Amino acid sequence: MNERAARASETGEPGVELRAPVGRIRCDPGWSFVSDPAKHDNYRIWLIWAGEGELVTSGGEHIALLPGVTCVMRPDGIYRAQHNPANPLGVTFLNYAYEAGDAPLPPVWCWTPDFLFIDAVTRKVVQLHAAELAGLAANGRRSAMLLRAVLDELQGAALQLQPGDVPSSRLDRDVIELANKVLEMPAEHDDVSELAGAVFRSRSHFTRTFRRIYGVSPASFVKSTKLLKARNLLQTTSMSIGEICSILGYSTTQYFSRQYKSYFATTPGEDRRRAQHNTQTNEEETI
Repeated sequence: MNERAARASETGEPGVELRAPVGRIRCDPGWSFVSDPAKHDNYRIWLIWAGEGELVTSGGEHIALLPGVTCVMRPDGIYRAQHNPANPLGVTFLNYAYEAGDAPLPPVWCWTPDFLFIDAVTRKVVQLHAAELAGLAANGRRSAMLLRAVLDELQGAALQLQPGDVPSSRLDRDVIELANKVLEMPAEHDDVSELAGAVFRSRSHFTRTFRRIYGVSPASFVKSTKLLKARNLLQTTSMSIGEICSILGYSTTQYFSRQYKSYFATTPGEDRRRAQHNTQTNEEETI
């Protein structure tokens, strides 16, 4: 995250308001989209994480919808989109409005080298919105702050974009889509040789491409993804450590615990107890 992505927390006011609908979907083969011109103050963010399609803006510009691309649609006319039914789009979508403040309006087409940041934050916004709809928490301001961070990151990336920054090959797009599969189901996509085979490349070629796009090796990416997901399960569910190990594909709890302590400098048990203590403290403070 760059300096612009921290700007919302510095100013104290996000300047944007999240609106329904919000979600993350893999589109049906027959999917198509036409924006509603009656929503005069409704802006949309689409983060493409799988598939291929095309967006036509109100001005007639044709934008390729490919993994890694983010689109920011304005309420200035009709936008139309369609996709390849044989390779349907995977989209995280956020609707929002601007309030008083200095929140930026990024270009319609955006690319950021920090795709993982955008993906993680938009996923969190979707989770917070779902929890709020279920009546579990009042997350409106927190969601707006995260949305503002996404807008700041996209705007900053647009200003710094260089011609060679955008992945232009099919291999690059396939690697981005594979990375999202790892994020979704790390236990099922944790073999680097199999990941390389999925894009018909040698392990070394795949690793070089992955490192160029994400700055880390695919093995490190898989490891950190599994451990971060394990930490989330430890802190937010009552699942046992053994159950978490099984879900995430760890061979033994001992191996998992060593990996966990090496990564987080604490044991799984200590992390869970700390999270439970913090939850209890927060509940007592709100009584």
